[in-house]
Amino acid sequence: VTLNDPDLLEALENQTFDAGFTESLDACGYVLFHRLGIKKYATTVSLALLDGQFGITQVPVNTAYVPSMMGGKFGDRMTLWERFLNTLTYRSFDSLLEEIADLFQELVNKQFRKPTDVRANSSLVFFNSDPLADFPKLTSPRIIDIGGISVHAGYKPVNKHWSSILNLRNHTILLSFGTFVQAYLMPTQYRHSIRKALAKFPNVTFIVKYEKPDHNFSDGLPNVVETVWAPQHDLLHDPRLTAFITHGGQGSITEASEAGVPLVCIPVTADQFRNARQVERNGVGVMLPKEELADSSLLEEAIASILTQERYRESARKLAQSIADRPFSMKDVFVRNMEFLVKHGPLRRLDHFGASMSTVQYYQLDLIAVFIAVSVIILIVTWVTVKHILANLSRLYALKLKVN
Repeated sequence: VTLNDPDLLEALENQTFDAGFTESLDACGYVLFHRLGIKKYATTVSLALLDGQFGITQVPVNTAYVPSMMGGKFGDRMTLWERFLNTLTYRSFDSLLEEIADLFQELVNKQFRKPTDVRANSSLVFFNSDPLADFPKLTSPRIIDIGGISVHAGYKPVNKHWSSILNLRNHTILLSFGTFVQAYLMPTQYRHSIRKALAKFPNVTFIVKYEKPDHNFSDGLPNVVETVWAPQHDLLHDPRLTAFITHGGQGSITEASEAGVPLVCIPVTADQFRNARQVERNGVGVMLPKEELADSSLLEEAIASILTQERYRESARKLAQSIADRPFSMKDVFVRNMEFLVKHGPLRRLDHFGASMSTVQYYQLDLIAVFIAVSVIILIVTWVTVKHILANLSRLYALKLKVN
């Protein structure tokens, strides 16, 4: 729509821009930069990792121990088969984004460079990843983590309504599947199973975000407070909240990490599986595959472990404290780097030659092949030489016996 709006494009062309930044998955921003002559620009990624996009990041992802964004349900300790699936998922996104770029190429004048080439010229790449909580990965000066930039802006004390709910019992647990995943769409069996599990904890208040009041989700459950909306960020920072049952979305995980709240993660789709494994790795919660919601006892066990095992709350507290004590806020990191880009960009000095190398050269497969070939040749020559020497010795020994 933007690229086909002549009035908007004309208005933009009459402006002067110091720099720009755009989301990586949508090529429109890069085409717009090219059209407006913006040379100093950065890429932003709303996820913690960008699968298969070495051309942008110039940093390889070792899929042997780094879970891919969309196939990271195995965590960082994988079997041979799991490493294969993790690698396959990671690489598949290369072709997906190429297809998206080709669609944009058809929409714009052929004089424009291919969007993937423009994207690769980003001076900086900002990831929605917090290195204190995310899986460790290789990085470079072009990669800047700003995970939680919108979360660390502060929170408000809950109002009287929510405060009264938090005061009902000694323990309160928030259950929410976020905004993208609608709880009322879950299978009926799962809904009944969740109700059955929550009923097992009469001394715990459950605040359940459920979008269809006419489903009567909380009927017969005096310890369940049903709501179509809840001030999640504010509730997470209230010390009266004991735990958070979540789908594991990036925003929810980041908010809970900052607030120091233990988690029960029930991932549903996309990056949520990877996020749930991240929670497990940090020791701040447990993961429950959504298929296991069919058995209410498994959800009961997950909730009970969070309530009774202090190690989850202690790990969550330590993680939150480390995030609070970081030397620079994520907002300052983003702003100062963009100001630096405006003043000194494009930052081509941050590019490394490896970005233009072939896969064979980058991973030195040619060098390894030469090493193996030379080693094999040496072994063959050695074997032939030894065989020849042994043959000569055998003949001399036979001749000596004949003489005797």
